Amino acid sequence: MSAGCSYFGVRVPRHVRRDMTDLAARGYTGVLHTFSENDLAYYRGTMVEIVAASHAEGLLVQASPWGLGRTFGGEAESRWVAFHPEECQVLDDGRRVAAACLNSPAYRAFCREWADWALECGVDAIFWDEPAWVVPRHVGIDDPARWTCRCRHCAERFGGELPTELTPEAQTFREASVIDFLREMTAHVAARGGRSTICLLPATEGMHGLADWDAVASLPGLATLATDPYWKHWGEPAETFVRRFARLVREVAERHGVAAQLWLPSFGLSREDVPQLEAAVAAAREEGVDDLWTWGYEACRHMSALATEDAPLVWEAVSAALTRRPQQPTEAAPSRFADLDLRPTRELVRLLNEEDATVPAAVAEAHDALATAIDAIVERMRRGGRLVYVGAGTSGLIAALDAAECGPTFGSPPGEVLALVADGEAGEDDAAAARERLGRLALGPDDSVVAVSASGSTPFALGALEAAREAGALRVAVTCVRGSALAALADLEVATVVGPEVLAGSTRLKAGTAQKLVLNAISTVTMIRLGRTYGGLMIAVAPENEKLRARARRNVALASGAGEEQVAEALAAAEGDARVALVSLLARVDAAEARARLEAAGGSVRGAIGGGA
Repeated sequence: MSAGCSYFGVRVPRHVRRDMTDLAARGYTGVLHTFSENDLAYYRGTMVEIVAASHAEGLLVQASPWGLGRTFGGEAESRWVAFHPEECQVLDDGRRVAAACLNSPAYRAFCREWADWALECGVDAIFWDEPAWVVPRHVGIDDPARWTCRCRHCAERFGGELPTELTPEAQTFREASVIDFLREMTAHVAARGGRSTICLLPATEGMHGLADWDAVASLPGLATLATDPYWKHWGEPAETFVRRFARLVREVAERHGVAAQLWLPSFGLSREDVPQLEAAVAAAREEGVDDLWTWGYEACRHMSALATEDAPLVWEAVSAALTRRPQQPTEAAPSRFADLDLRPTRELVRLLNEEDATVPAAVAEAHDALATAIDAIVERMRRGGRLVYVGAGTSGLIAALDAAECGPTFGSPPGEVLALVADGEAGEDDAAAARERLGRLALGPDDSVVAVSASGSTPFALGALEAAREAGALRVAVTCVRGSALAALADLEVATVVGPEVLAGSTRLKAGTAQKLVLNAISTVTMIRLGRTYGGLMIAVAPENEKLRARARRNVALASGAGEEQVAEALAAAEGDARVALVSLLARVDAAEARARLEAAGGSVRGAIGGGA
């Protein structure tokens, strides 16, 4: 059984490495990278790194000519047609359109050059994706009856000018031209020791269908025959449409001794489509196709034209269906750790340190999401809302630690920052207990519930967000996987994808470190935004022991510039409250007035002295 996924749009190797780790941890065995004309021009060396990063995770790599010449699938634009307008297709009405002619010798030479580069990058197969004559609407032509091509290259191969009507002879010629183009490409790749996959549109008739799939499957050098029955695009019912083309591609492939591959969509699907998606996967397997792929990574949530608001949920569903296992990437056991217990102590220490060193980068990738979550929390806490952490196991302990530190560090009043932790290991599965305990807090719209779960699937955390949703509170999911079930329940997702642990499933390691960093940021930045600090100093420290009292004296002195005697007097008048003492000194008012100003400013020293919140 094989499971693959397309990946496109990211050209920063460190981000790609993180995502390839995620793919492998989810159980995928292959990845398709899109190799566009822009990549050929500007990212030649980068694509080598990307392929190497994929292979490092044990993934088979296919390369797609994404949008190449506008004759293959993909949203990428074509530089080649802009530079070679004379080699573009000609419509039946004589208009030339921005798509390369499949019969153009110059374009065929360019495709061979592209294939050479992809092979040099180290890919395992070239994926000739939906080769076809141009679809009119893809080049701005509203009339679907228009067809191509009637250029000089086509006339030469046809043996004279093509008719203006799409006669049976013209349609036969069009199909023969596509097959001849593919014959040249697969032969070229094979001559260089490479393998080819051809993915045909799920159509055997009409303007863009190929009637003779056997002619394609019998091409010399072909390794795999594929198709992509995206039922919504074709306006067909999922299960029957996928079953029909799964059977066709498998039967044709078997007749010619090549492998069969089938692609299913995860883009453009909503939660209502998930049962159809799962039925489609089952139908493909029942028809004997076990090499199943999806377009694309994270249900294309990064591309607004292809995504839906349910992309995280769809991604979890398609990954579980294709890989046949629950989606818990942190639980994966990478093969490179198979001999872990045989390694010497020094090497184990080094290995753990190297793995830990990858965590800050994973957190950095979540900076924007983290900042958005903090701003939303601060907005509610300024209105008197509470910050409630929820977690189980390691996640719960980290949440409890962060909440406990807010009082002594920032002067947070009791009940402002809370942590609800599941009772023991068994409590992790008790969603009802989470709902009941959240219910006792009488949550409201000004409260924020931050659910912490490495896998994003802990029932206790899920139950908490369900209760928070019913109460209208802000819901934030802090996980170590993207698009989790927890994220689907949340308003905001902060995902730090740290990948598999050295000890499979031991989320007290990288995942725990990432969660601690995230919660550090949430509490610290929130308190800074609420004015609980001043100029980088902790001026709201609870003076509960001599060390903290000394720190309060020092910080007030540093912030105000006052002498020891003045600071001591101000603190005495403020009954040890460093913020009151500081406002008194900076604003030159007595302790009572300073306290009133602080209360009016929501506890912000800058606001109390007139310097803004």
